[in-house]
Amino acid sequence: MSDLWTQVLGQLRTTTKRSVYQSWLERIELVDQTADSVQLGVPDDGFRDYVATHHLDAIRESLQKLIDRPVAVELVVASDLRPYSRPSIDRGPATRKPQTSLPFAPADHALPPGETLPAASTDDRLSGRFTFDSFVIGKSNEFAASAALAVVSSPGVTYNPLFLYGGIGTGKTHLLKAVGHAIQAKRPGSKVLYVPAETFADDTIHAMISKEPSTRADVRHQYRSVDVLLVDDVQFLQGKTKTQDEFFHTFNALHHAGKQIVLSCDRFPSELQEFHDRLRSRFDWGLVAELAPPDRELRQAILVRKATEFGMTVPLDVVSYLADHLRNSVRELEGALNKLNAHSHIARRPVDLTLARQVLGPMIELPSRNLTVEVIQRVVAHHFNLKIADLKGSKRHRSVVVPRMIAVSLTRKHTALSFPDIGRAFGGRDHSTAIHAVQKVDWMLATDPEVQATFQTLENALGK
Repeated sequence: MSDLWTQVLGQLRTTTKRSVYQSWLERIELVDQTADSVQLGVPDDGFRDYVATHHLDAIRESLQKLIDRPVAVELVVASDLRPYSRPSIDRGPATRKPQTSLPFAPADHALPPGETLPAASTDDRLSGRFTFDSFVIGKSNEFAASAALAVVSSPGVTYNPLFLYGGIGTGKTHLLKAVGHAIQAKRPGSKVLYVPAETFADDTIHAMISKEPSTRADVRHQYRSVDVLLVDDVQFLQGKTKTQDEFFHTFNALHHAGKQIVLSCDRFPSELQEFHDRLRSRFDWGLVAELAPPDRELRQAILVRKATEFGMTVPLDVVSYLADHLRNSVRELEGALNKLNAHSHIARRPVDLTLARQVLGPMIELPSRNLTVEVIQRVVAHHFNLKIADLKGSKRHRSVVVPRMIAVSLTRKHTALSFPDIGRAFGGRDHSTAIHAVQKVDWMLATDPEVQATFQTLENALGK
């Protein structure tokens, strides 16, 4: 019986995008088979709704070719084996236990159910849900995920260092920690250290100012005696000359010893302007892989996966609604689901499109209707006595750079444009430049009263 489904999967693998196959089809199991029908098991209602709408015809056709006769296909929720029926918006919230272990990486990259990592090699900061099993792949992150798996297969040999870059909420930290989990599972006893760059900087500064002569040696040993070093948000080291010097020597010591280094950052290495050239160049030694904002197909897959983890029943029309309006990051999608789930429980109402629009509509619909990037560019250019071409151009004078960053920040706040879309609207800039502009303006708003007043004036001019 299982041989038949294996053959079906083999056919579907050749005719379906890899991201679709891994996120959806590969997770379906054959439950039962008769002379003229096949019963297939899926993890939950939301998953079942999506497969029935998008992939059921292809599955039926593949089965019919293999057994040379028409066949009925029934989708059932694996936990209770209830037959498929078209989703009803009025159905109650889910009561089934969500599936939390979902296949992504090869079997030897994941821990068996109930097994914990060896205590001697466990980094406490790796504990949690960030594994390959829970990482949903698509076009925007497929290359980075493949590179990360290659590192797990051959630490210190393939892609060393691996430099992961992308905007906020694109999955960099998740993938970084997934590498650590997988290496610890595959190579028990390996010393794997995950550390935010801010922590590395704090440890380095503490060692420098300590009155204990052995402190600096202890800190160096802590970082240079590991088999795998995972450093998150390496952009935090910008402008920190002494810390960069220490990191440069740590990097060299590990690399020369054949130890694996994986780094995450919010921008491409060449855009780290306040880094030593000698350190920045080392980031290019291995492989640089981007995690871009998720496309619509991936956003839908992420929503279904997250809903499963939260134990939610989310109809397909709600999944489509959220995927269409929330286009920037995984965190944004997860936050929307959390908010929707809370309102559903408090109001004792099922999650449906009406509830989604009531709870999330004012936040995710109105900005794109009221303002466009062109209107914002026109208002900002007029206020600063500039031309719109200046905001889109390459001039680096402060009189142009600050208004440009403010315009980017206003666009991010009051439209539904993604960071890549914003970058393109401002002269074809990279999405990481748009992210940096928003972060810079946020800092100025918190520290500079003049910028606060200007920003408020512009929002008033925009009707906000």
